[in-house]
Amino acid sequence: MRINNLFALGLFSLFLVSCSKSPKELVLEAKNGNIEDALICKFLPYQNFSEEENIHLYSSKQGDSINVNRVVLSFKEIPANIKIDSAFLQLKFNAKSVIGKESFGENGFIIQRIISPWDETEVNWANAPVTTDHNQIFTDKTKLNKDPNRINVTRLVQDISDDKDNSYGFLLKLINENSSSLVLLASSNNSEASLRPKLKIYYSDKQ
Repeated sequence: MRINNLFALGLFSLFLVSCSKSPKELVLEAKNGNIEDALICKFLPYQNFSEEENIHLYSSKQGDSINVNRVVLSFKEIPANIKIDSAFLQLKFNAKSVIGKESFGENGFIIQRIISPWDETEVNWANAPVTTDHNQIFTDKTKLNKDPNRINVTRLVQDISDDKDNSYGFLLKLINENSSSLVLLASSNNSEASLRPKLKIYYSDKQ
């Protein structure tokens, strides 16, 4: 009988250890100013676009030049010095954009970590923050009016957590900025809360 009790105690101890190692979940979304985002536009290099309902990635030939839109995006509450088990960025198609009604072109895009400060209400193409291509993420083409696939940004979020003093969010830009391409995405200002950017993080404390 005593052996059975010891065996049961051992199983219970293992259960407690396994539970203590289960990853925690953190969902960061656009509430109380916890997310900042803005468009930056090559053809309007000194204009700030921080209050738009969309954050569209765009490139198009206009005469002999090519206009390009990029996006800066920051989730302020990524914790420092934690172990990121996985992290996923959710971006939603914006059907109500005044720019167009469907995404098109070879519109896969890159996500890079921003390593210099920027202000949501002042950022523009001319003063765009500095980025690093270390652990940058490449996404697949976004088809028509679909959402981009759930984007695995684990490596980038780990970099941010490890280096909070030099991390200021993400820059999104088209892989091919010389093509005619568009991705219509909802911003943190979108009137529909369910469409706003969201970052889901599964993490554990570093030992």
